[in-house]
Order: sequence, then C-alpha cells, then structure tokens
Amino acid sequence: MTQDFIGGIDIGGTKIAVAIAQPNGPIVARETFATAEESTPESAMRRAIAALQSESEVNNGRLEAIGVGCAGPIDFETGKLFAPPNLPRSWTNFEIQPFAEKESGVLVVAENDANAAALGEHRFGAGRNFSDFVYLTISTGIGGGIIADGKLSHRLGEAGHVIVQPGGDPCGCGSHGCLEAMCAGPAIARRARVHLQTTNKSQMGAANELTARTVVEALRDGDEVAQHIWQETIAFMAIGISSIVALLAPQAVILGGGVAAGAGELLLKPLREGLKEHVHIIPIDRVQILGAGLGADSGLYGTLALASDLLKNRAA
Repeated sequence: MTQDFIGGIDIGGTKIAVAIAQPNGPIVARETFATAEESTPESAMRRAIAALQSESEVNNGRLEAIGVGCAGPIDFETGKLFAPPNLPRSWTNFEIQPFAEKESGVLVVAENDANAAALGEHRFGAGRNFSDFVYLTISTGIGGGIIADGKLSHRLGEAGHVIVQPGGDPCGCGSHGCLEAMCAGPAIARRARVHLQTTNKSQMGAANELTARTVVEALRDGDEVAQHIWQETIAFMAIGISSIVALLAPQAVILGGGVAAGAGELLLKPLREGLKEHVHIIPIDRVQILGAGLGADSGLYGTLALASDLLKNRAA
C-alpha cells in the first residue's frame, strides 16, 4: 500500500540535511551532504529533492509536500532568499521556494532555518511546554526564531547580527562585532588561532586545523587558551542574549546548533550566570536557559513540521 510522505530540507552553511516522514510521524529516512559539494543552489536543491523522492519510492510511498529551512533572511511571501551571509554568493536572491516547487512538482514552504528550528523545538523538543520562547542556533552562523502565544512569529529579524562588540571582528553581513562574528563556530576557531600565535601554553594542536569543537574538547582538558577563548565567547553571548531577553521577555531561551549541542552545560551554566549580570529590567530567574531537546536536528524536524502544516492547511 502506497503511503504519503512529507520531506524536509535543512540548508546550513556547512551541511544540507534531508529527511522524509509520514505527516506528524517519526523520520523514516535521512541523508546529509556538505553544502560545498554542490557549486550552485540549483544543483544543491536538485540533489536534495532527488534524495527525498528516491527515499519515498524506496519506502513504498510518494512525496506530497516539502518544508525548506535555509540560513539567512528570506522573503516569506515569495520564498526568495536575500543575502545569506554563510552561503556562497550564488545563493543571493535565489528563488528557493518557486524553484523547489517546479523541480519537485509538490507543495513547498520555505522558512529561515532558525525559525524552522524554533518550530521543531516547539513541536518535538525542549520548547513543548512553553508558549513564548526564543530559539538561537549557534553553529556556522547564529540565527534566531520566536514562538509567541504558541505560534511561530516573524517578529525577530536576524538575531545573530545584534552588535556585541562595537568595532569588533568583521561579519559576513558587512558589519563589525555582531554576535555571529564573535560567537559562531568559525569565529570561536578564528579567535583561538589568533591567540595560539602568541603563546605556547596550549595543547590544541595546529592552528590551521582548529574548530570550535577543538576548543570545547581542550576546555574539558583544562587548556588555558581554550578557557580564555570560552570566557570571551560567553561574555559576548551574554551581551547579545541579554538584549534579546530584555526586549522580548520570553519564558525560555533555547540554544541549539552544533556548537551549543557539543558544549552542553559548559555553555549553558556560565551563560546563565552571565545573563544575571546583564539583565535587570525583568526577573531573569524566570527565564529558563536550555539546550535544544533535538540537538543539532532542530531545524530538520522543523522543516518536517512546516511540510505537515502545509498539507493540513491544504486539506482544511
């Protein structure tokens, strides 16, 4: 018996993840490939859609709808990307939703990846018990999404581009000192490389091989340079997140993405303390600071939720 499947495509600066599921059901099959493996957005989308269609056929079903989450700002009415700072320039002004609908022949809905991740956490993860929360992804870039009154909101622009250090490191958006420029995975690795050029008090290895994960692993081993870099990172995060908390007064802030998932309480515990120093306009103890319940998969589950809602709305 043929069954209906929904598909999800989660496009990040480092990798593209795809999955199929039955509407509101568990993931049936999934695949991942490096974003850089495809030279154009068209070829990347064709590969992702082909994977969804193939997995649907292998599992004796047909693809009925696709949800897409993509890093960077997106026009929610037209499904067109603007200028995603963590994707190649060829993705700028790419009409991702119209292209995906034409290529797949099914209904497609496109969202900012952090918005999709917020929805994923609300439906399946750490946000299930909250009606108002902010989700932040800490990965190749930093983005944010809002659940307000139990629904996905588009009130938050690009959370990763609030300024945390005026005149700080250059950001892909064209500004300097953004939260993303100081605290995303590549930024953490870059600051560590700079410090390694002036000290021999570290066991982190070759500077050109450093990643944020290297810093976190060294932090667990008590490495002095890693401790310094991490303290800087927490300080910058506390500044940026405190501004978001003071403005929106959420019930919770949920941190996801590869960096947050890898660090766990090494990030959350000092960040909670840092926020107490910066937020006084609202009772910060009432704002829970949590790790994503879905780890690095929040966005992928969110794209499936988007596709499920699309089918539901069509049937209504």
